[in-house]
Amino acid sequence: MNIVAAADLHYNELTARRMRAVADRICGSGADVLVLAGDCAAGGSEEMGQALSLFESFDGPRLLVPGNHDLWVEHPPFDTWKRYLEVLPALAAEHGFHYLDQAPFMLDEVAFIGCAGWYDYGFRQPEPPMKGVWATPVHLVSGIGAALSFSPVPGVGEKRWQDLGADDYATKALIWQTDGLPHVAVWNDGIHVDWGRPDQAMAEYFAQRLREQAAEVAGASQVVAVSHFVPFAEMAGGPFDEVGMAFGRAYSGSPLLGEALREVANLRLVICGHRHHQEVKQVGGLVVADASVANEDEGPLLLTLPSSRPA
Repeated sequence: MNIVAAADLHYNELTARRMRAVADRICGSGADVLVLAGDCAAGGSEEMGQALSLFESFDGPRLLVPGNHDLWVEHPPFDTWKRYLEVLPALAAEHGFHYLDQAPFMLDEVAFIGCAGWYDYGFRQPEPPMKGVWATPVHLVSGIGAALSFSPVPGVGEKRWQDLGADDYATKALIWQTDGLPHVAVWNDGIHVDWGRPDQAMAEYFAQRLREQAAEVAGASQVVAVSHFVPFAEMAGGPFDEVGMAFGRAYSGSPLLGEALREVANLRLVICGHRHHQEVKQVGGLVVADASVANEDEGPLLLTLPSSRPA
């Protein structure tokens, strides 16, 4: 079975031309199934629909999980659950995609399971990205782009980078300084997403979704798993020597996803995205493919799943 996979299209008017070319390659690939591993659009239902419409000529099943950008809402109220459970599944169905977060998918004897996933700061980078970096966690109050406003976290002051803990990353913003100059690092989900639950609880939620789906397809000869967020530390990259990249590593995924995947019988392939760094590697006996097409030199991946039937 041939699977063509892509993630991180971030479709909008700036990326439209290149993503149409990516979609043309996918639709002409001759693959048996298409997998989109999240961040199909830069944000907004209109752009999401436009992105999915690029694949109408693909002759085979089309599967997707959403990414965090697909969940974004530009302005309050941020009803993330409604977007995840109602809006995005409806858009997927309208454009002929199976929304894996709602149910697994069977093709011949191969089961596809998947979900967006989330992060719990378990992949945060403890090593300072550069010597002498101090950081102050702050609450992101409001704003878009350059017009951001922050408030201090009561009782929390400046810390050495290596002393930052999970609670410090929960604010999704920090002010850092080196050589006496202040800088700001922000994780924009704090502006556009509100689950109404802590990130750790959401990582647990999605890990449980994978377990439930695996139980539904028990007995499948082969299983392919899809998530937007990174499930294994080996795919999270780093250590980084740039503060923004080191900060972002905390939001790359969750080891809970990986723990759930390692329990899946006959799991052969894991497809993810999010990190904007395409690569395929072996992780503990599993083939894991980051299918990002975010960078100019990255095209869709064509992945071959060997037949499980005797020759």
